[in-house]
Formats: sequence, structure tokens, C-alpha cells
Amino acid sequence: MPNALSIRPGYWRVTSPDGRVLGNIEAVGAEGGAEYRASRFRPAALAYAPLGSFTDLAVAIDAFRS
Repeated sequence: MPNALSIRPGYWRVTSPDGRVLGNIEAVGAEGGAEYRASRFRPAALAYAPLGSFTDLAVAIDAFRS
């Protein structure tokens, strides 16, 4: 199960159980509530690729399972 560590308000670093950085999640204001944008870290490219936007933080964290 991926772990999410709050780095600052509205921003989480997502890691694997062994500590590898998988990516990040950022809360952004959206009409009707918060939206959580997840991005996966691509080590070979030293860049991030978007995973998607989610209305629930737990679902955004779960997106890093695949």
C-alpha cells in the first residue's frame, strides 16, 4: 500500500512501503470542493507524469498501486 506524507498543507509525497518515491498529490481548489491531482515520478526521465484528478484523497493515494 502506498504511503502519503504531508510535505506542506495541500501537498503530499507518495512513497512505496520500501521508501521509494512514487510521486506526489496536490490539493487544488475546485468548485464544490477540493480536487486532488496525482502525478507519478518517472525516474528515467527525471519528470512527473499526471495520473489524474480525484475528489477523494484516499482514492488518489490508491492510484499509485498500479
